Amino acid sequence: MTDTIRDELAQLTLALCNIPSETFHEAEIAAWVQRRCVQVAGEPSVARIGNSVVCQPFGGEAREGVPTIALVGHLDTVKCAPNQPYEIRDGRVYGCGSSDMKAGVAVMLTLLDRWRELRGARVVWIFYEAEEGPVTSNGLEPVLNSGVLPPLDFAFILEPTDQALQPGCMGALHATVSVHGRRAHSARPWQGDNAIYRALGILQRLSMFERRAVDVGGLTFYEVMAATQAATANSRNVVPDLLTLNVNVRFAPGRSAEDAEEELRALVGGDGDVEVVDSAPSGDVAVDHPLIAAWRAAEGFPVLPKQAWTDVARFTSHGIPAVNFGPGETAQCHQENEWCSIDSLEWCYGALRRYFSAGESGIR
Repeated sequence: MTDTIRDELAQLTLALCNIPSETFHEAEIAAWVQRRCVQVAGEPSVARIGNSVVCQPFGGEAREGVPTIALVGHLDTVKCAPNQPYEIRDGRVYGCGSSDMKAGVAVMLTLLDRWRELRGARVVWIFYEAEEGPVTSNGLEPVLNSGVLPPLDFAFILEPTDQALQPGCMGALHATVSVHGRRAHSARPWQGDNAIYRALGILQRLSMFERRAVDVGGLTFYEVMAATQAATANSRNVVPDLLTLNVNVRFAPGRSAEDAEEELRALVGGDGDVEVVDSAPSGDVAVDHPLIAAWRAAEGFPVLPKQAWTDVARFTSHGIPAVNFGPGETAQCHQENEWCSIDSLEWCYGALRRYFSAGESGIR
């Protein structure tokens, strides 16, 4: 890989980081990406869906024996840290969203610049909004339901993967657990029934819930259940009559959200009420899929489980096999001084370039 490509990838990542794109505020970066796609592929190849952009430079007609494969990346970031640096230094690109996932978008755009050289497949580029927000607001679902996309044979989600391939993903469920008591003046607590104390049994059972290993396709995923928020609405001198807990459940590929909910309800028992706030399915594991098996073997990179939720699950729930494969470091996601290594940018771009190059990709 030439220093020119390394520099191009790094500079593009930094440029993308410098465009504010907090969730629900992606209009500026969507317009920027749309203009770039039009310049490279022509206006007829580009569609705007809300603040998501789809680019299809290969046109709308499928070719027999040639798979249609999507490269997918979200444009938004979480709220940026106030002291986040924006610079290229010591082999890293510093910036809000650099690892999660402006680096992935930079790789996608760099490949798009060279789309005429990608002869191993018909490629579709999907840049979408609101991945970091609530599941119900995720911008990928409207894209998948828009009718703009051709039938897809496979998708690469360019989330950070630590220079490895990460098939599948955990399912996620958030639930409000309400524990009821009886209100009283805090000077006379015996006249009430403190909801905080009544929740101790639930909290103890959650604290004793050890991670549970689940093997899927030779990969070990860990199912967990944890309280992440606790709140009352009473004044400081009032014994609370209600405590609410947010409980987050992560469940392995192959397991349903309904089954995970049932286990949570069994753990809470009669000590509280459970209301599911949102849930997202787990993602199927496609590690040996024919469209990546030969390429994965030739590249020789590690294969790791995705111990988190990604939009791989959204694709597989639509019957489209998908994997996580992107530049960036997972430990840097949402960090105060977030950075992405230039080595990971080079690694991801090179591997995907070889995948899409005729005679080298191993696409079958």
